[in-house]
Amino acid sequence: MHLTSFESDEQTVTAGYACPCGCTPSVTYERGGEQARSLCCCGNEFVVGPDAERSLQPRDGFVLETERRTSGWGAAVTAAWLVGPSVHPEPAGEHGHHDHGQADGAAEAAIDPVCGMRVEPSAAIEEGLHHQQDGVNHYFCGKGCFLDFGDDPARYLDPSYVPSM
Repeated sequence: MHLTSFESDEQTVTAGYACPCGCTPSVTYERGGEQARSLCCCGNEFVVGPDAERSLQPRDGFVLETERRTSGWGAAVTAAWLVGPSVHPEPAGEHGHHDHGQADGAAEAAIDPVCGMRVEPSAAIEEGLHHQQDGVNHYFCGKGCFLDFGDDPARYLDPSYVPSM
């Protein structure tokens, strides 16, 4: 695993990577601030900031990886990953025909209409991974699914569509 993007100025570092599942998580760490974190749809974790590698809790099937880069203010900044099997936990064959979106916008969990993953709506909104189509809210696990949906919403809302993961 390695960083695919790294931009830094005097106050921030924005770092991202290409997850093996196809997502491209990215976070922004502010100088002197809290660690920046991202949890990918497949369960991989990504942290940038002080003691990044120590903040990740090892678990079966996951490997800790790190990379250090020099920030725009001259200090070393650590990026750490906890990388597992990098697959979506809901097998494609188990995807039923259920509601992919939420009409009221307030739900405990939603289903990404592209891949079938369970998504926490508040996290998706915070990450900019939310789209409203015909009065129904749809939430996405990552930018890849969000962009695919935006290119052809009718395809993913068709009742005969079976999610890709």
